[in-house]
Amino acid sequence: MLIGSIGTLLANPVKGQNVLRRTLSLTIANQPIESVLSQVEKAANITFSYSYELIQGNRRVSLNVRNERLDNVLNALLGPVNIGYEVVNNRLIVLRRAPKAAATSSESAAARPELVPLESTGPEAIDKQVAGQVTDEKGQAIPGVNVIIKGSNAGSTTDADGRYRLSVPGDDVVLQFSFIGYVTKEETVGTRTQINITLVEDNKTLSEVVVVGYGTQKKADLTGAVSTISGKDINLLPVGGVDQALQGKAAGVRVTQSSGAPGEGVSVRIRGVGTINDNSPLFIIDGVPTKDAFSVLNPNDIESISVLKDASSSAIYGARAANGVIIVSTKRGKTGAPRISFNSYTGIQQHGRLIPMANTAEYVSIFNESVVNDNVGVENPSLQRRPIPTGTQLPDTDWQRAIFRTAPIQNYQLSISGGSEKSRYLISGNYFDQQGIILNSGYKRYALRTSLDTDIGKGPNGNGRFKIGTNLNLNYGVRNIVGSSGDGYGGNGGSIVRYALFRSPAIAIYDQNGNYTDLPASPALFGDGYNPVGLARKQDNTETQYRAFGNLYAEWQIAKHLRFRTDGGLDMNILNRKIFNENWGTNNRINSPASLVNQVGLLSNLNWNNTLNYNRVFNERHDLAVLVGTEAIKNINRVIGGSDRNYIDQVANLRYLGRGIDPTGKTSFEGDSRWALFSLFGRVNYTYNNRYLFTANIRRDGSSRFAPQNRYGTFFSGSMGWNIDQEAFFKPLAGTISLLKLRASIGQLGNQDIGNYPFASIVGSGYNYPLGDPQQTNPGYAIVSRGNTNVKWESSTQSDIGLETAFLNNRLQLTADYFIKVTSDMLIPVPVPKSGGAAGAPYVNAGRVQNKGLELDLTYRDKKGAFTYDITANASFIKNKILSLSDGRPIPGGRIDNGVFATLTEPGYPIGSFYLLQQEGIFQSDAEIFTSAFQGNTIRPGDVKFKDVNNDGRIDEKDRSHVGSPIPTLLYGLTANLQWKGFDLSVFFQGVSGNKIYYQVATDIEGFYRAFNITQRVVDDHWTGPGTSNTQPRVSWKGAANNKQPSTRFLEDGAYTRLKNLQIGYTLPQKLARKIAAGSARVYLSGQNLLTFTKYPGLDPEMQTSDNVNNEQFRGDVAVGIDWGTYPAARTYTIGLNLNF
Repeated sequence: MLIGSIGTLLANPVKGQNVLRRTLSLTIANQPIESVLSQVEKAANITFSYSYELIQGNRRVSLNVRNERLDNVLNALLGPVNIGYEVVNNRLIVLRRAPKAAATSSESAAARPELVPLESTGPEAIDKQVAGQVTDEKGQAIPGVNVIIKGSNAGSTTDADGRYRLSVPGDDVVLQFSFIGYVTKEETVGTRTQINITLVEDNKTLSEVVVVGYGTQKKADLTGAVSTISGKDINLLPVGGVDQALQGKAAGVRVTQSSGAPGEGVSVRIRGVGTINDNSPLFIIDGVPTKDAFSVLNPNDIESISVLKDASSSAIYGARAANGVIIVSTKRGKTGAPRISFNSYTGIQQHGRLIPMANTAEYVSIFNESVVNDNVGVENPSLQRRPIPTGTQLPDTDWQRAIFRTAPIQNYQLSISGGSEKSRYLISGNYFDQQGIILNSGYKRYALRTSLDTDIGKGPNGNGRFKIGTNLNLNYGVRNIVGSSGDGYGGNGGSIVRYALFRSPAIAIYDQNGNYTDLPASPALFGDGYNPVGLARKQDNTETQYRAFGNLYAEWQIAKHLRFRTDGGLDMNILNRKIFNENWGTNNRINSPASLVNQVGLLSNLNWNNTLNYNRVFNERHDLAVLVGTEAIKNINRVIGGSDRNYIDQVANLRYLGRGIDPTGKTSFEGDSRWALFSLFGRVNYTYNNRYLFTANIRRDGSSRFAPQNRYGTFFSGSMGWNIDQEAFFKPLAGTISLLKLRASIGQLGNQDIGNYPFASIVGSGYNYPLGDPQQTNPGYAIVSRGNTNVKWESSTQSDIGLETAFLNNRLQLTADYFIKVTSDMLIPVPVPKSGGAAGAPYVNAGRVQNKGLELDLTYRDKKGAFTYDITANASFIKNKILSLSDGRPIPGGRIDNGVFATLTEPGYPIGSFYLLQQEGIFQSDAEIFTSAFQGNTIRPGDVKFKDVNNDGRIDEKDRSHVGSPIPTLLYGLTANLQWKGFDLSVFFQGVSGNKIYYQVATDIEGFYRAFNITQRVVDDHWTGPGTSNTQPRVSWKGAANNKQPSTRFLEDGAYTRLKNLQIGYTLPQKLARKIAAGSARVYLSGQNLLTFTKYPGLDPEMQTSDNVNNEQFRGDVAVGIDWGTYPAARTYTIGLNLNF
């Protein structure tokens, strides 16, 4: 192609270059070139002058560009047929024949060769016919590809099926395949007559656009740390929510589930944990801010996800951006004929690993051994424990297998999109059904989404002067919930998994009458723990959700470089939670009397923002973009509900408030919470000659959550970048290093998510006062929570330096970021003297936390013949540390028993660091006990020996020390995609390292607390005499207190590597696809969570939770990494189908 000569045909270089630097976005499939040029005229606000014969007006081409410069578009359209162009009067572009070779503008007028059409003719003698098909990396046909005989003007273009045919003059001919947005490829014909080609996307040519706050920006011009995830990567995983599919896909982003139950949300942390309060990032879906709508969004609707990680990229969101920002862009309609897409999968789910537990024979043996140990020295027979008589016929129940099941999963999605140049639409529907692997758990979701974009009039840029549009998401979901966390001792709130581990194998599921067995009656002390099958089936815990969120926008192209946009957004969530506890078991002793709790919550979040954008290029080198705007947010949260008790009739359709016959069990409650935010913001982007990049952000926020004197805060950032590869001195390295960019940023952000109105004291009722003479009890009020009028924003100062580079013609790409993030003025409840009353402690800005780390993203892609592949890896190394707290007071957290905590947050250590005794081994003799630090009067050989950390000769709370953190220091993900002809294979690994998990459930199934069942490692490794074990103590129920103390005995390595997804697919040849009237068809098999490599002995190292039954003051990130017996992730096998029409 003689592209090099085209740029010389410019009558006025300065003005012409300004026109040619205009950008446009168009998607055109297989249309006549005359029609394509007409659409380019409108998009770029120009006029072409040409003859129909010159351009071969019926020649069909395709175009797919986004924010591409006009000169690049013209070169791609006209270069293959040797047509040049000249800019006249900064608007008119004259098309004319181009010279045969590169020439100066003075030579161009004389050199006017006859144009040879793109057909199978050429100046050389015709020797043979060559044919083939051109496809992309997915195997989809690419129409409109230019196929040129290199060094001549002869060639052809591919048709709608990507096929071409042309004549070549000999075997040594080189064919050149080019299409805008793809890397040009050359093939020597040789003896072949059939040549099929796969074109690879050229990211640099595409000028990739990244979604940022309140707009988009070219990736080449970015000065902030932004990770992007495409919709196709999200769609590979069979998950119910988009948030789960983020795991392992972006460096610096940690995604964890507190439970593997269907419909359960996830915890997302960006660049570490910055506060003991809310660490959740801000989620933006099509411009609408939301807290949890992310989890109910249909993954098939996702176009792209941008993760804003540093101050430069996220400061535009000010007081809500301290924990990072995640922006989701959904798919929208495109110009063209209606496109129909159908995607579905169905499959089964099973539990993964099980914890090896004792069977009945082993349980009876261990139980009787503990009886012998506990009766030593007990002379009174009435105080002695009684063994289980030998020869007793007992059941042998595997309670883990009793609660787990093989559960179905299915998903169906249908979308229709299309439109004209003036109006584009998309309609998408989704049905998702995931039954849980634990009995009586599951989640169903019905979703409908519509989007519409309409242009009105003709603006100064050739596009619509006005543009209006809308995006609406409607969701209806139902969750059936079973207990999945909590201490599990007291009934319905506890974990079903925990009860399954507690329950003795010597007890049957059903009694002789077919009823669920319950707690054994005294004096049969063995078999403590509720029947988990009965608990799962006899509690009706249903959550029904009605959700609507979306936005309505209008744009006005005021002038050529000036655009105004206004957006109104709504996120409304109606949530109904209904819990009916049916009485059951032998003699209906469990949950007697039956009870009901029913509540309805309404959460609405309204936002309105207005932006004014100015974009202009001055003198070809100065690119300026200015954004100013306002945003207003109002949040309303209301809840109303009640409870009732003693239902004589427990029929399902009669379970509603008012039918209980116990008047003392009737209660009602109502709550209302509101807050508002108003903001002014601005951003300036400046680029000089595509080399030097500068960005500045500022935002002023006012929040009703703070007292008037502290209501407003200003947040800002500044950043710069240098595209070194654009420098002249870099040209000698261009063949090796195709991209080299440095960037740096610094700024200060805020966090307002600390609860409503901490500056105000709260007054509560229910307090009695003795008044009068004689004194009588009188109801009254008291302060239940103290306020602090000096409370202000938590602030986060963040700095980042990044490197982006690419080698081998962009086949190998590397991005590296080093960051430091310091949270100041962290809000902490500081205790006050009890003489001030029993009111809760006020919040004070009195803490500082640091997170620093290194992020790496590496991608390699290549093609060998028909085999193409790409490998993407990301890794994050993060260190978390408390720098200071109020008066240095540590914060206990992570409850593992009543009044007992496993973590301590204090300066010098990570948030929620484990603070435990250290197990040194097992006492082997009385002599060893006598010569060791004093642990108590009841210590015997076979008990756990702890380290005397402070060397005071006594084991107590002062010997606790920091022994690890639940926060991983390394996060990583690895994805490999391979294609060969119609086959494709995708493999995705994800993992973490450097973290610990407190195996709390083991304090009961290995700590000998009550007569619970025990693990197999206790059976195999417990101490039975001197030298028999130095890890597991003797079995004793009476002496359990020492052996189950919070210690490293129950602290486990939480590192794991998991094969998250393995998918094998096949795309049918288009001939076969068309037999079913489809444009393309793909079938695939997929497996989720197939393999896990870990040392952790529990069910699932990924499911990290804290106690959410007891309302402790410090929870969240100061209490993660404690396994109470959590619902594990399912191992999933699916078969899927993708059809496009």
